[in-house]
Amino acid sequence: MMPTSKCPKRHVTSGFALITALYMILIVSILLLGIGFLTTAHQERATMDARFSGALNLAEAAVNYEFRKISNDPTQADLAPTTYAVSQGTFTVWCTNRDGSTPWDPANYLYVLATGNYKGVTRTIKVSGKGFYPSNRFAIYTMMGTSVFRGSAITITGDIGTNGYFDFSGTPTVIGSVFFDGPNAGWYNGSNPGGYNVITYPRPLSWPTIDDIANRMFPNGGMAWLATHNDNASAGITNNSITSSITLGPGNYYVTNINLKGNDQIYFNNANGPINLWVGPEGGTGTCNFRGGTAAVSMSKTPNVHIYVATTSGINLAGNQEIDACIYAYNKDSSGNA
Repeated sequence: MMPTSKCPKRHVTSGFALITALYMILIVSILLLGIGFLTTAHQERATMDARFSGALNLAEAAVNYEFRKISNDPTQADLAPTTYAVSQGTFTVWCTNRDGSTPWDPANYLYVLATGNYKGVTRTIKVSGKGFYPSNRFAIYTMMGTSVFRGSAITITGDIGTNGYFDFSGTPTVIGSVFFDGPNAGWYNGSNPGGYNVITYPRPLSWPTIDDIANRMFPNGGMAWLATHNDNASAGITNNSITSSITLGPGNYYVTNINLKGNDQIYFNNANGPINLWVGPEGGTGTCNFRGGTAAVSMSKTPNVHIYVATTSGINLAGNQEIDACIYAYNKDSSGNA
């Protein structure tokens, strides 16, 4: 009789358990690897999101910074991209008009553009806002310094305002209100004459220069363009100078000198349209003199005649002249001060 042998059952069971364990280890390893990839991807995404959020926060902070600054003083607006460093990165901010042009006119709508930079990530935003423009109809507004009004014979119809000081004596009549704008505005030496409706604003008003106005009206070159593209020939103006009586119809006239004396007059025939008389160039030394009995008289008493004086000589008024026009002399006040 031949002997026989059998494989123990426990060996088969042990091999199956080993294979099962190896499969389980493989599956768990794959799951752990997937979890690892997911965790890493999530961490990278969370890090990038945090950086995008940080960049956006810096851009929003830049807008808030710029609005706060121009609310205190519009002349301090960043008109070109300006970069500021903060603890977590940098931001760049600037202001433009709604058409993208600069400089921004504080009386108009604007865009504030801001870019935040946080750990290599940048975000840019654009916010629209509206500049502050006084609703008052000022008859007189002075920028800085002290403006003196003496005598009760003076009558001013309309509001008057200043970024500086008013010195009244003899109680001139003001048919309107007195506006003091900014922390440095008020009565000269604190001497309130009484009897006036006084209104104060916390910040000074900002007004466009003559060049700013000309650039908006003539985007091809402003005052420089107007010097060679004007209506002088239609009125017989030669050498950009007015020294005797003349009649101006609707149009834009550019001169570097006005010197009228005695009975010489400028007649503004504005019945058919507005008239603008520009005295330049900006910062020049040309004269604008109305002396003696001279006059600049509008045939139609509507507010469509403007005299823009860009020179540092300002406008010189003396005698009994009559001027039916809006005079805008940015570089000098009525007393000849810059």
